Amino acid sequence: MSKHWKERADTDKHVDYMSTSHVGGISINFEGNKTGEWVYFVRVGSFTFQCVNLEQLDDMIEYVSHKVNPSTKAMNNGLEHYWQSWQERLPKGLLKGPRRNKILIALLKAKADFTSV
Repeated sequence: MSKHWKERADTDKHVDYMSTSHVGGISINFEGNKTGEWVYFVRVGSFTFQCVNLEQLDDMIEYVSHKVNPSTKAMNNGLEHYWQSWQERLPKGLLKGPRRNKILIALLKAKADFTSV
């Protein structure tokens, strides 16, 4: 069973992990956030996806919808342990087998609920 919710963005509590390749994330930037000052969460099983705008949720849906994704290898100045895209930081095996379908369904349902309000 999945669960999704949104919270008012709090710079002390929330971090934007998807806009940067830095493992620790960056502070939330409200200027580029077209959907307001919200942080969106989707919890499936024991993992919670977090995004600071609906465009990031669309990126998650796009990534999860493909069974095989292209390489994410990019130039990183030799700091490969500290500069990884959000897809590379997902737990190993998270998108394997039937879990991928459950996650995709949960993300699509969350997107529908978040946009209908």
